[in-house]
Amino acid sequence: MSYTLEEIKKDIAEKSAKEFYTKHIIRSDNWYFEKCLNKSPEEIIKISDDYRLIISENMNVSFNCVMMVGSGKIGFSLSPPSNDPGIESKLFKPFNDDEKVRKISDLDIAIISSEIFHHYWYLFRHSFKLKYTEAYKHIYQGLYRGYIDERNIMTVDGCRKEWNETASVSKKRLHNELYFRHDISYRIYRNWEDFEEYNLQNIDRIKRGI
Repeated sequence: MSYTLEEIKKDIAEKSAKEFYTKHIIRSDNWYFEKCLNKSPEEIIKISDDYRLIISENMNVSFNCVMMVGSGKIGFSLSPPSNDPGIESKLFKPFNDDEKVRKISDLDIAIISSEIFHHYWYLFRHSFKLKYTEAYKHIYQGLYRGYIDERNIMTVDGCRKEWNETASVSKKRLHNELYFRHDISYRIYRNWEDFEEYNLQNIDRIKRGI
């Protein structure tokens, strides 16, 4: 089942960060499958398994190490406001399907894999050039918290080709076999502890701000 924004805000205020994380991020409820793909509860269980299976086979990771997150998962963004006042907050903005409103939302999918994380960190280290200096600032920020964003991989020539050859296969299958309608964006986490800590820290920041 999906939740209203009022229900999500109530849970943010009343539940601990770990309780909210377990209920809204870890559980198999999926707003995108229910509201955008119009799947029944029984179908949601099946497609939740199917999309994980496609990605796990393609990325050679455990089935259980694939998680949809973000506004595609719960219907609303949980990105805490930036410390930069010039950057518009995405917090609680709904998943967007109308380009006249703002940029159409991506489907954010986390892949928890120490092997993939360290492989691309190795490629980053051996691909550094001065022209990537600005991109590496964002790369280091993510690495410090235990993740690598696909968009950062795409900025570095020494990483882009290999990533595209791998990721494009799963993305094509998700669109063609499961009829995902939106662009897919991957983020690679070093391990489950980093994934959980990242989410709990964000939830705590939101709790302190409301």
